[in-house]
Amino acid sequence: MAVRNYWLDLFTPVTWQEFLQAGGKVSGFRESRWTALQKVSPGNYFLCYVTGISRWVGLLEITSEPFRDTATIWKDESFPCRVKVKVIAKLTPETGIPVRDDFLEELSEACDLEQES
Repeated sequence: MAVRNYWLDLFTPVTWQEFLQAGGKVSGFRESRWTALQKVSPGNYFLCYVTGISRWVGLLEITSEPFRDTATIWKDESFPCRVKVKVIAKLTPETGIPVRDDFLEELSEACDLEQES
């Protein structure tokens, strides 16, 4: 059985809401993250983190290879580097799991993918 890899998917409260309102089926990243996104594969998971409030809000299973698309999902940016996903777990920013203060520095150092607006 293949090893499952876990990746960080960063959102703001707004981009998390827009992602869910669009059906929660596609996650997107800035063009600068294309090379990093090439490392993900179907069956891997995204751990969803909301910046600004430092909370974990979801778990997504990656269901496709990375692709580029500019169809509107987010209102302020297109996040054209995308993968199809399946929501495994979701919380609201208000009910998300807080990150321990001592973990914040480690988290920022380990970040491979980001999605912020």
